[in-house]
Amino acid sequence: MIEELIQCGDYQQALTMLEDMDDESVRYLRLVCLVGMGEYQQAKTEGAWAKANAKETYYDVVSMYVTTLKELGEFEEAINILIEELSMPYIPYQYETLFNTAYDEVLLDKQEANYEVESKNQIFSIEEISQVLKNKECNEDLLYMALDQLQQLNVRMIIPVIQDYLMNPQNHFFAKTLLIEIMIDQQIDEDIQVEKFGRYYDINPSYMALVLEQTQYAETLKYLQNGIEDENPSLFEQCVEYLEYTLYALYPQDIYEEDCHVLAAAIHYYVATLQSMDIDLDDLEVMYYCDKFEIEQQILALKQIEC
Repeated sequence: MIEELIQCGDYQQALTMLEDMDDESVRYLRLVCLVGMGEYQQAKTEGAWAKANAKETYYDVVSMYVTTLKELGEFEEAINILIEELSMPYIPYQYETLFNTAYDEVLLDKQEANYEVESKNQIFSIEEISQVLKNKECNEDLLYMALDQLQQLNVRMIIPVIQDYLMNPQNHFFAKTLLIEIMIDQQIDEDIQVEKFGRYYDINPSYMALVLEQTQYAETLKYLQNGIEDENPSLFEQCVEYLEYTLYALYPQDIYEEDCHVLAAAIHYYVATLQSMDIDLDDLEVMYYCDKFEIEQQILALKQIEC
């Protein structure tokens, strides 16, 4: 009967039937009703007590309590609770997924609420960013917001978390590269391992150049300028964008100077064909002083990045 009333949205009627505060199921259902009615202050008061005394309904109570705090704009307390729960040695999978999603939502709400009144580096703490990196199914917008703010914080505090992130094949190459660049900027003198496209690299950020400060960027750019900048400026700009995308994807893979002309030719061909432009590999052989077979192999490599 009570569950039916709640499902129908008749929270007030259901609440009048939920009087036994010694029953933890009653305490939980009262939270559901109070949140459904928008009575968040009362839900917070009852929720704190319900959380402290919950056993079988513990995770459900925590979920409702966090929702209450989020609606009240008390983001820090909600975040602290979620971090504490997600750091536990064991948490049922369905609740881990629920809490990870809630964590992303609370951080986004906090960012939106504080963006106008706080400087960017004050919105997320290093602990909050660390939790974002640990989240296996993190919201992409939130991830890049966190990485943007990590530039202003002391990255040394979460090196082990970053190391785990860099070695996870499921994490996106672009985010991995941004993390490496942040460590380069902060001159992190530590041995770090990175996984990219099934290959593993040992790096030390303090000895590395930023992606677009590498020699291979300047060299490949020079070949593209000589090949197409004057003839087709629009195609040239697109090729430069794709060159930067490629280098960010492959980093920290070495691209030798003697291979830059092949990379330029492959990018020229690949971007042109994406624009439905007719282009002959024989012409590219002459334009970029390289073998057609080498260009074809590099084109295949570029396509793998897109997969």
